[in-house]
Amino acid sequence: METVPCPISNSMEFSPWLQVPDRFDSTGIMSWQIVQSCASGLLMLNPRPDSFESTSHYRNGPYEPYLQKSSNSSLGERVYLAARSLLLRYRASLILNEAVKPFERLSILEIGCATGELLNFFHRSKAIPLRNLAGVEPDAASAGYAQKVFGLRVSPFLQVGYPDTFDRIVLWHTLEHLHKLHETLDGVASLLEPDGVLVIALPNPASYGANYYRENWVAWDAPRHLFHFMPETLEKLLEVHHLHLFKRLPYLPDALYNTFYSEKLRCKRAGLRFHLLQRAIALGAATISLGKETLWPKEASSFIYFARKTGHKKEHQE
Repeated sequence: METVPCPISNSMEFSPWLQVPDRFDSTGIMSWQIVQSCASGLLMLNPRPDSFESTSHYRNGPYEPYLQKSSNSSLGERVYLAARSLLLRYRASLILNEAVKPFERLSILEIGCATGELLNFFHRSKAIPLRNLAGVEPDAASAGYAQKVFGLRVSPFLQVGYPDTFDRIVLWHTLEHLHKLHETLDGVASLLEPDGVLVIALPNPASYGANYYRENWVAWDAPRHLFHFMPETLEKLLEVHHLHLFKRLPYLPDALYNTFYSEKLRCKRAGLRFHLLQRAIALGAATISLGKETLWPKEASSFIYFARKTGHKKEHQE
């Protein structure tokens, strides 16, 4: 375990925010402390597992990004995998929006690429050559799958010495997991093309769901999520690395996932079986949440952030 300063202010002054469970903890005993930096306002897990200890927390349950198609998959896992596959086109359209180059000349790096489905979609459906795609994934099994099944170039860590730079660098629900925020963002800034775009997907701790479910909000996901960025704290962090946010969009599909699994976690912690009626209630709550976030997008479960290098001619807030 380690206790660390705020990565934005370097301050060690924090105020308690919320005690949250590990959704994979079958005993219901383990809890983790989220604190808020008094200097920057950043929410973060503190104390937290160090980088070595964290590895075990990704393999103590069916961690969704690492799921692979298998005949042994449960019904819930098969539904998740089907939904993930269906959403690839939408995610890709967000990432490639306003791309000037022809797709066959675009280059994309995904940090936290898991099993490589998104990068493979860019190759299979957008005709982006494999040589223009690269991934970073520390989980050996997931990286091996991406390499063997899709032929992708995947490294366990960010290689600043890549022979090329990238038009798009993607951290899709990845930044909140990173122990080495500054090293990663320094690498991103060095590898991003001058007119390239950094795309970051993050849960929103100021969302309707986070306020409603409190400690049972599944997107706290302790201890795997080390940081919880609101728009203003993410902007402060990126500014340190000469990166500028120019656009933010709600990612509405996460409303369905976060609400459904928050209801499931609430039932689990209350000692209730998540039977058919509870699942129907969870689906109803997820649908209502999606409607609310459509009407009030500032309370969305997740945001997609777009950033460029500071000084780019299109630098402005949209």
